[in-house]
Amino acid sequence: MFFLCFWLPLLSSVGVVRCATSDDKLEAPTLLIAVVLRNKAHVLPQFFGYLEQQNYPKSRLSLWIYTDHNVDNTAEIVNSWAEEVSNDYHNVNVTREDGDAFFPDEEGLQKWTPERYWHIIRLREEAIHVARTLWADFVFFLDGDALLSNPKTIQDLVEENRTIIAPMLDSRSAYSNFWCGMNEKGYYKRTDEYMPILEREKVGVFPVVMVHSATLINLNHADSRKLTYDPQKLQGYTGPNDDVITFAHSAKFAGVEMFVSNKDQYGHILAPTESPAQEAEELLNLKLEVTVDGEPLVVSPTLHSFVVPPEKDTLGFDQVS
Repeated sequence: MFFLCFWLPLLSSVGVVRCATSDDKLEAPTLLIAVVLRNKAHVLPQFFGYLEQQNYPKSRLSLWIYTDHNVDNTAEIVNSWAEEVSNDYHNVNVTREDGDAFFPDEEGLQKWTPERYWHIIRLREEAIHVARTLWADFVFFLDGDALLSNPKTIQDLVEENRTIIAPMLDSRSAYSNFWCGMNEKGYYKRTDEYMPILEREKVGVFPVVMVHSATLINLNHADSRKLTYDPQKLQGYTGPNDDVITFAHSAKFAGVEMFVSNKDQYGHILAPTESPAQEAEELLNLKLEVTVDGEPLVVSPTLHSFVVPPEKDTLGFDQVS
């Protein structure tokens, strides 16, 4: 002990030992971006295009991508993109399952059945486990229909230092990726607080009862260990076996607030539809709106060959005699 006490002041005086100062530049926190994709071929060129443009240091980002039960070329697009950018990121891990296109209890591609919910729940839990195994500071759950058009999105969310936070995403309707109210059964409840946030009559970071589709979780916060997407891990939970509703309840039970930020225009989200064809049409309409308002939707340079041009429409002129 005497030896240590004698040498530390001496080493410090000659510059061998020193404390960190405010001038020391720290590395950005590490993130695992978790993406589960199914039949998203129509939007992936834009999804990955915007992801590439995030100005967060790519060396601090790991990607965990899982895709299965596809009837389109989602898996081909994912593999093509991952091969091209794998050296840009700290790590890119893609899992592709080429089995059945449908779940056994499924009757349509857009229908959420019990087996499909359990599948998603297992994948989200696996992503959290992977993030913790990698000692990631954050895990960012990102859906394929969430387009982060603002390059500062990830950076802004990280700097907020909340346990759970999401960027508010705009759609062509009153749909967004947050709820302000939830009924006793765990489903959406209309409230007076929603529209002022959605329409940016109020600007800032707001506590809400649920966020989804673009959810950042700070794994350094101790209470994050109480969060789960699995209803079987949530004692006293009697709500539906729904991943995002379960997650919202786990946050409530843990006393962890969820937040949504509308401090800036962060991006777009496609509203739910009844079929893949309707979702593709929703994307086309979004493209038209964005082009009229400003710049067209960004496409990953790697994926231009996968962009399907819209069918030409004569707008009825072919029927003019």
